[in-house]
Amino acid sequence: MDRRHLLLAGGGALAALPLAAAPRATGGIPVLETYIASRDRFPAAPPPRPGERLRLRRDPARGFDPRSVRVERASGEALGYLPGQPVQILAALMDRGAEAHALAEEGGGLRIYLHLPQAI
Repeated sequence: MDRRHLLLAGGGALAALPLAAAPRATGGIPVLETYIASRDRFPAAPPPRPGERLRLRRDPARGFDPRSVRVERASGEALGYLPGQPVQILAALMDRGAEAHALAEEGGGLRIYLHLPQAI
């Protein structure tokens, strides 16, 4: 399966996560391996360092993609966006109260972790 797709086999598995997996030491459930898209729109921001924890924020006001998820440093500096197609389920969960963060990996990849509230 391509690294930009859900590690789990589809939305049904993602919805069952509270029953199927416990948060790991990183403070969340790993759900996605992907990359930062639209880096060219933020040329002043240096790329993240491997192991750097990054914030993920919903950006529904982004005109052409209301399911956008913005990638930021802890300081709030924008780095880009998650690619649209593989994050649709993640965006929907974030809209319902779930939180997510990313860890930067070697080679520019990201590993996305999901934090589910008690009731979603």
